[in-house]
Amino acid sequence: MSGSDIFSLLFLINDNLQHQLKLLYDYWFTQFDFPDENGKPYRASSGAMVWNAELQREIPLGWECKSLGDLLIKNNDSFDYNGIEPTIDLSVMPSASISLQKLNSSDQFTTNLFIMHEGDILFGSIRPYLKKAGIAPCDGVVAGTVHSYRVKLEQDYNFALFTLCRDSFFDYALTVSTGTKMPVVSSDSILSYKIPYSPKVVALFNRTNIRDIICRNVREANSLSSLRNWLLPMLMNGQATISD
Repeated sequence: MSGSDIFSLLFLINDNLQHQLKLLYDYWFTQFDFPDENGKPYRASSGAMVWNAELQREIPLGWECKSLGDLLIKNNDSFDYNGIEPTIDLSVMPSASISLQKLNSSDQFTTNLFIMHEGDILFGSIRPYLKKAGIAPCDGVVAGTVHSYRVKLEQDYNFALFTLCRDSFFDYALTVSTGTKMPVVSSDSILSYKIPYSPKVVALFNRTNIRDIICRNVREANSLSSLRNWLLPMLMNGQATISD
């Protein structure tokens, strides 16, 4: 398998994993067909539902209403501009993918940078209809146009991440944005978003360590890309050859 094939495979794995967990999120937290005590889909098996006034909908018996602010903390540690760090800004964030493989550099910015840690949950604040949300692939810094969060409890990571990257959440973010040509959603509006919540089901949803899988695949793909960019000019000018 060639380097380019491996590169493509790594991102295909990331995309497939994102798709699978988005589907599972929909089944468990929207349709409420999570596994019941007998391993059967809860709502489809006539599991008890109760009306929740805050959410204005029925939710499973024993569940509660939480806001994203109950689960997430906004990262606000400012960058001191000593040294050059890998940077995530809106220009390198893809649409509709939590796998952020491209990086900018902090020396391209003079203000409004904040410390970023690998695994932070990122959300593009400008024009939320572009659907830019994902996982910080490394330590570095993030531009102020990207909201950055960490979870209060580790078990909430997957649930918080896939709440933020759902189409319905991007729709919500657009409705609460300010501005017409360049709508901007505030962090307060994001953190006030309400969701049905069960610690038991959320913990079950977190069994797949998507943060580590995505970050590892991005690192490997970027290493292959760097190697290719270093080797290709040498092959073209004859400084290096590949034996049969």
